[in-house]
Amino acid sequence: MSVNSVSFAAPEVNTGGNNARIKALEQKLQKLNEDKKKAIQQKDEEKVKKLEEEILKVEKQIEQLKKKDEKKQEEEKSKEEGRGNGFLRPEEMAYGRYVDVRV
Repeated sequence: MSVNSVSFAAPEVNTGGNNARIKALEQKLQKLNEDKKKAIQQKDEEKVKKLEEEILKVEKQIEQLKKKDEKKQEEEKSKEEGRGNGFLRPEEMAYGRYVDVRV
């Protein structure tokens, strides 16, 4: 009798690629802000300006990814409710949920 090996790995959780990217960008933003503080202390105006520009870019990226995630979650929620595209599903029509009763 042969026994096959069984792997007990943790199940993969789909947290979304954007969530990991947002976290990475937030960490980058934190580092940039720390570097900016150091540049201010060192009175390096050129470096401060450069870091401020980079901070704005990263903040914009984070905002865009968060909006994208929110939109995706709304779409998934509406799909679960069966209203993803604004049309009725065939099974909803078959049961007469939306029957015009005017005579």
